[in-house]
Amino acid sequence: MAETTETEQTTEQEQAATETEQKEQTFTQSELDSLIDKRTAKALETAKQKWEEEKQDAVNQAEKLAKLSAAERKEAEDKAKQEAMDKREQELNQREMRYEAQHQLEENELPTDFVDMVMSNDAEKVSENIANLKTAFNKAVEVTVNEKLRGKTPQTGTTAGRLTKQEILQTADEKERQRLIGENMDLFRK
Repeated sequence: MAETTETEQTTEQEQAATETEQKEQTFTQSELDSLIDKRTAKALETAKQKWEEEKQDAVNQAEKLAKLSAAERKEAEDKAKQEAMDKREQELNQREMRYEAQHQLEENELPTDFVDMVMSNDAEKVSENIANLKTAFNKAVEVTVNEKLRGKTPQTGTTAGRLTKQEILQTADEKERQRLIGENMDLFRK
């Protein structure tokens, strides 16, 4: 319970600091203290409400059990224990499934960050999700790589600023014509 309150306070303080940095406002010490006090009071109030709800649920449960006969009380307690065990077992299975999914992602050379995308309650479904993700991921990578490698195709024919063979031969000045022929010798070779 105390951990939740501390976590909420830390989170809210970090959010306040982030908001302050984003707005680039300056606060006096009293304004900052006031802001922190307000957020802390809100976090404490939320935590108190949760605690009171849990307390009330426990009281209601105790009242129900007190009204029941010994056999019914034992049955209700057993049912509650079984539900708690089932919940813990389910959480454990989810952790194991998550670990296995991460392992399969590593084997398939995929980022383990994708684990949440492939998770399911069924191991076969997780494997299927990983296979589908790998196919889509590899296809996307291939498309991107091909696009990057494609580049521009070279232009053929005359380019801007380059003379044609006919234009060079029509040059009136003989020295200029000889210079242009020397610079564009590829046009005169067959």
